[in-house]
Order: sequence, then C-alpha cells, then structure tokens
Amino acid sequence: MRIKKMKELRFFKGLSLDDIYVLTGRRISQPQLSRIERGISIPSDKDKELISRALKEPVSKAFPESEEEEG
Repeated sequence: MRIKKMKELRFFKGLSLDDIYVLTGRRISQPQLSRIERGISIPSDKDKELISRALKEPVSKAFPESEEEEG
C-alpha cells in the first residue's frame, strides 16, 4: 500500500489531523482530511492549497500523485 505524501509529511512534521484542521482555518473537516489522506476522497485544488500551506510545503510535494494523474 502506498502511503500518501500528505500523510507522510504531516507525520514527519509531528502534526495531527486536528493541527491541520486548525491550520487550514477550520475550512476542511478532520473526517475529510482523513479521507483525503487515505485516498478515499479527492481534494479540490483549493483544499490542496490550504493543506499545503498548513504543511508549509508546495502543492507539488504534498500531492505529487496529482501531477502523475495529469501527465
């Protein structure tokens, strides 16, 4: 099973889903963040931007699979 990059970055930065929820300005719910991490839900471009900002990483690093899908 492939670990989603978002989850890997969050884990190594010592952040919980609750931390990401707060850092996104409470715009993406914790259950939704969990579904995104597990690959069950596809985040919108705005969601990717908010999550990447919370992780302090570029979108291309937090969601590299998005680029693979396009290419």
